[in-house]
Amino acid sequence: MWSLKSINPMVRAVGTMGAVAALAGGITYASLQSNTVALTNNTLVSATAELQIGSNAEAFSSTSVAGMNSTLTPGVPSSFTFYLKNNGGVPLNITANVPTIVSSSAVPASQVSLSFDCGGGPVTFTLDAWAAGSAVIPGGPLTAGSTWTCTEKATLSSGYSGAGGAAVTPYDVNFVGNQDVPAAT
Repeated sequence: MWSLKSINPMVRAVGTMGAVAALAGGITYASLQSNTVALTNNTLVSATAELQIGSNAEAFSSTSVAGMNSTLTPGVPSSFTFYLKNNGGVPLNITANVPTIVSSSAVPASQVSLSFDCGGGPVTFTLDAWAAGSAVIPGGPLTAGSTWTCTEKATLSSGYSGAGGAAVTPYDVNFVGNQDVPAAT
């Protein structure tokens, strides 16, 4: 049988102090623990981003509307009014591009200047440059629930000397709204 007297007095003292410290620590922890509080009924819903386009200020589509149909005279701009509406829940930065291949157009795409202005100043490139990339439409972001009145202008170069009646390849213009993300502070 094992006896406490047979254990070295120093080991007994250290063991006793360790047991007292463990007991005191447990009691102290229990007495310093607070009550429980909670955040309840948390509900998270993702925001929506929905850009719409309209040929008038009352009728909007989430897909497309008919665009400009005009006869171009060299040096004289032709314009068309359309509307962009943010029907989503977040501010949108708007970009535009022409996805149509216009390189085989009877009227060279490099001879047609295409401009878009939605209130923040025009952004203008040749039709072939629009087909090669995209550009941000100034004036943004388009805030949730807001509508922009926009103008598309097409101008045939005043130096154009091609045959009359030649046409520009019909083209589409895509507008995309991307969530405006404020810079981190």
